[in-house]
Amino acid sequence: MRELFFRPRTGGVRALVRVIAKLCAPAILNVLTALTALTVPIALVVLVVPAAGCTFVVPDSPGVTVLSWNIENLFDAIDQGTEYPEFTSGGGWTERDYQRRKQRIAEAVHALRPRPDILVFIEIENEEVLDALMDRYIVDINAPYRAFTKGPGAAIGIGIASRYPLVDVRTHLARSGEFPPLRPVLEAHLDVAGERLAIFANHWKSKRGGAPATEPLRRASARLLAARLEELRRSDPDLNLLVVGDFNERPREFELTGRSYPTALMPAEDVQYFADALRSGEQDELPSWVTACWLKNPDFLLLAPEAESARKHEEWFSGPVLVNLWDSSDTPGSFYFINRWERIDGIFAGASLFESPGLVFGSFLVPCPRDGCDAQGRPLSWEDDSRGVSDHLPLLLTLELHDE
Repeated sequence: MRELFFRPRTGGVRALVRVIAKLCAPAILNVLTALTALTVPIALVVLVVPAAGCTFVVPDSPGVTVLSWNIENLFDAIDQGTEYPEFTSGGGWTERDYQRRKQRIAEAVHALRPRPDILVFIEIENEEVLDALMDRYIVDINAPYRAFTKGPGAAIGIGIASRYPLVDVRTHLARSGEFPPLRPVLEAHLDVAGERLAIFANHWKSKRGGAPATEPLRRASARLLAARLEELRRSDPDLNLLVVGDFNERPREFELTGRSYPTALMPAEDVQYFADALRSGEQDELPSWVTACWLKNPDFLLLAPEAESARKHEEWFSGPVLVNLWDSSDTPGSFYFINRWERIDGIFAGASLFESPGLVFGSFLVPCPRDGCDAQGRPLSWEDDSRGVSDHLPLLLTLELHDE
C-alpha cells in the first residue's frame, strides 16, 4: 500500500487532481474533478493507492481525530485457554455473541462525529479480533496500520488502528515486586502528514481489592511510563505526545483521597510544593513518603490543568508535565459505578500540542455511543442491556494542522 499525504493551499485540489492523474485509474478522475467544484476548504486529503487502483478518502474535519475507548471485553469464539471463563464455549460464549458484539461496536463508531482517524481500543482479546473488527465491520474508516499488545497469558490487551503510518511501535511491561507482570503499555509513533505523534496506550490495574492496596500496582505502571517519557523528552523536548487509556484512577485521585498516600496520577502543583519544601529544609511539615528519592525516581505522572501551567512546572522537573483534558470538559465522567461518575479513562496531552505550528489541540469530547446510554447519559454495558455497547464512554480528541 502506498499513501500520499496532501495538505492543499491555494488551488490545492486542482493540483491534487494533476498528481493523481499519474497514479490512478482514469475512472477515479471523474470523482476527483468533481472535488474541484467544492467551495469549502479541504485541509487534508489522504490518498490510498493499492496495487489494484485507488481509494480516495476525505476526512470529516480538517484535522486528526483520536478515539480512546475501553470496549469491555471483546472476545472471539475460539477457545485459546487465556479467556475469562464466561467467554469460552463451556461458558456459553458463541460465534453469534461475538458477531453481535462487533456489530454493536461498529455501529457506535460509525455514528461518532468527527470520525476517528486513530482508534485505540482497550480490552480486546488479540490482533485477529482487532483486524476482524476493522476490516469487516468498521469498514468506512480506512485504518490499515495496526498494533496490538497484551501481557503473557493475559486475557485482554490493547489495540491501535490508524489511518496514518506507524513508524515505531514498542511494548513496555511493568512489574511490581512479586506480582505477575502488569498490563503492558503500548507505545506507537505515527507520521501524521509529516508531523510525528507519539501515543502511549494504557490499561492500569483496577481498584478491585481496595484503592490503597492496589495503588502500588498503578504506580508501577506510572513509574515505567514516566521513565520512558523522560527519556523521550531529553531527545525531543517538543515531541507531540498523548497518553491515553483506562487508568482506573481519577486525575484528582490524590486530592479526592485526602492526600493520604501517593497516587499514580499526581497534580504538578502539589508535587512542586513538596519539592520546594524539601529544598527549603521544611520536610518536617511533609508526609513521610515525600523524599528526594521519590522526586528523583517518580512513580507518578505529573498533570496540569492547562499548557501554560504545564510548561511552568516543566522548568523544575526532568520529565514532561501533561495537560489533563478533563479540566476542559463539563462531562462528569466516562464510567458510572455504584451511583457515582468516575473519570478513570483519560487523554493527557503534552504541552507542545497547544503550541503552533504543527499539530494543535482542537477539542476533547466524551460522546454517548449510539443507543449506548440510558436516559441520564450513563453508559450501558452490553452485558446488562441489549442496546449496550460498553460500560465505558468513548473519549474523542481532535487535533488541527497548523502551518504557522
